[in-house]
Amino acid sequence: LLGQIRDKTGVQLQLQYSGTLAGIDRINAGEQFDAAWFSHDKYLVLSDTAHRVKAQEKIMLSPVIIGVKQSKAKALGWLNNPNVTWKDIADKAGAGEFSYAMTNPASSNSGFSAVIGVQSALAGTSDVLKPSDVDMAKLNNFFKGQKLTSGSSGWLIDAYVRDQDGLDGIINYEANLITLNHSGRLKEPLALIYPKEGVITADYPLVLLNESKHDAYDKVVTYLKSADFQKTIMDTTYRRPVNPDVALSSVFPKSLIVELPFPNSLATVNTILLRYLNQNRVPAHSFFVLDVSGSMEGPRLEGLQHALDTLAGDDPSITGQFARFQNREKITLITFNGTVAAPVTFEMNGNNDTSTLAAVKQFSDNLRAGGSTAIYDAIESAEAQAAAARGHEGPRYYSIVLMTDGENNTGDDFDAFKQKYEALPPEVQGIKVFPILFGEGSSEQLTQLAELTGGRLFDGKSAPLSVVFKEIRGYQ
Repeated sequence: LLGQIRDKTGVQLQLQYSGTLAGIDRINAGEQFDAAWFSHDKYLVLSDTAHRVKAQEKIMLSPVIIGVKQSKAKALGWLNNPNVTWKDIADKAGAGEFSYAMTNPASSNSGFSAVIGVQSALAGTSDVLKPSDVDMAKLNNFFKGQKLTSGSSGWLIDAYVRDQDGLDGIINYEANLITLNHSGRLKEPLALIYPKEGVITADYPLVLLNESKHDAYDKVVTYLKSADFQKTIMDTTYRRPVNPDVALSSVFPKSLIVELPFPNSLATVNTILLRYLNQNRVPAHSFFVLDVSGSMEGPRLEGLQHALDTLAGDDPSITGQFARFQNREKITLITFNGTVAAPVTFEMNGNNDTSTLAAVKQFSDNLRAGGSTAIYDAIESAEAQAAAARGHEGPRYYSIVLMTDGENNTGDDFDAFKQKYEALPPEVQGIKVFPILFGEGSSEQLTQLAELTGGRLFDGKSAPLSVVFKEIRGYQ
């Protein structure tokens, strides 16, 4: 549609893609952009102490709702039932009768909106949400049902498709769920649930940041809100129009949508997000498999050390605060070259466990490079450790991050690894591996590894490792 916008307005839009909070971080850090186009601008406006926002216009709408397998919705009495509440959902999740996928709210707006929505609903007040209003027991019950997380709404859809046999539903944008129902990728269609208390709707505002571009901004907004373009958006992306002259497509349910109030202070939003990470969510056990072979000598090892220090609390930015190791989390660090070192595990015992964070930094400082590269032996070790942890730790979200700058040249090759992997119990195969492509790392090898395990390949060649590590935290 960019070419269409250019032809009709004379304005060429050049896009730099970013997650909402990561993009806001860049704006608040002083990076210069003419405009921003996120799924919502509420966090941007609340954090806009420099008054960078010059204008804002809603472009399209998509509420964050719950898609539930039709058979499960029928069994729970939710099918075609307009009276389903967030409390109903929380009760079933807490009882182990409903499991779902949702993005990490500190990384992605769909999860962020869901967390704000469920907390507002469970607070039992029509006023603007205050953290003290929330029933923590009900909230914790709700998050017991989350079995799959992600740093982006799009990847969550793909991961849900892969794991659909083990999940009852997914929280995402209405547009994404309608698209998924029409995709032919599902074994069973999703019933769309709009909780009775209300939801938070993404309104995709185009935000002007550069006053000198106001004329161009006005041209683009006028065209984006025109009836023809609004109908195109609705028909191609299943987002609702903001132009009242455009009739709503029959593809949308006729459910009454109640909009919940959004918190009116940045402190409240941050408290909600940090409380989710530190208290509400199922805690994580995160495995980091780190290449310290000879090719890592010098700046590459320094980049790895800086990335670990970032997760250990050295980054005071918005995304840095949310990406750091959190209360109740276990972190296992496994280094490898031609051989695999014994794992070292740390556990966070508090929201800002300074002694544990200092121990992680000390581990980072002591890293030294040398030797060859046994990638698959190292992943096999991490999977064995994760399997053992699953057997005695109780409910946790397990993931493995692989950082390597080279090709495998020692130990098992991919075929040998695959054979061993496919012999693992299903619950261990469910632990996703997230490789980082870095240096001379083999794109083919790492893509195969991500696809086999249901993970995602991250590009560490075009961004600092510290930025990539922060992005990966949304998937842990």
